[in-house]
Amino acid sequence: MGKDKGNSEWLGPLASVWKSTLPAPTPGPPQPAVAIDGQQSDKLELSIGLKVLANTLKAFGATTPSLDVQFSKARKVSFTFTNVTSTAVAPLVAGNYLASGDLNSNNPVIRRYFLDEDDSDGQAYLIYDVLKSSSITVSASDDKGVGVKLDVPAIQGLVGAKVGVNTANSSNSTLTFNGPAPVTFGFKVMEINFTNGRWSVEGAEASGGLAFSAGAAAGGGGSDSLGAPIILRAGLLRI
Repeated sequence: MGKDKGNSEWLGPLASVWKSTLPAPTPGPPQPAVAIDGQQSDKLELSIGLKVLANTLKAFGATTPSLDVQFSKARKVSFTFTNVTSTAVAPLVAGNYLASGDLNSNNPVIRRYFLDEDDSDGQAYLIYDVLKSSSITVSASDDKGVGVKLDVPAIQGLVGAKVGVNTANSSNSTLTFNGPAPVTFGFKVMEINFTNGRWSVEGAEASGGLAFSAGAAAGGGGSDSLGAPIILRAGLLRI
């Protein structure tokens, strides 16, 4: 992926930007992400949280992802992703591929992001782990942290038949939304640098500037009317 002037773009598979004597690394099958599954986010301001929820429901195929009225009594929301899977390439395998080749520098797009030509702000990153989930649980609370009752039938009617809505507690302040198929909600990256005549990779700090809009994550590019993506917690980027 590339980042330039504050925008992140999916540039293509590694083999399209790097020529190597080794075969391009391929991701392994999805594995349960035990360390992430069930982890709850911090409590977010309602306006921010509803953007996160709307993006997720949109990816699930919901017909109307805006739920402002149904959450109007809430002031904070937190999220829990369940059934999380990780689809990854081992960093060492990717490193061997990079070490056995070099950049396809004839491509002007690649030069902009990798070689920082014309004093551009281009940066290049290697996505090595993609996180997916088919279920998101939302907890709504007021200013005092007390759960706020949500209208489950009304919310189900708004999101449509493709997305299941179930209450997770007796007060109906926590709802679980189940999509028809897993969708990407986060990823892990390493920054690729050219320093002192050598290629290197280093960790990248979690930042909203590294996240994609829903369309760009699918390879379509472009912006999302819901605004900037959100960091749910350190190390995980909202897409």
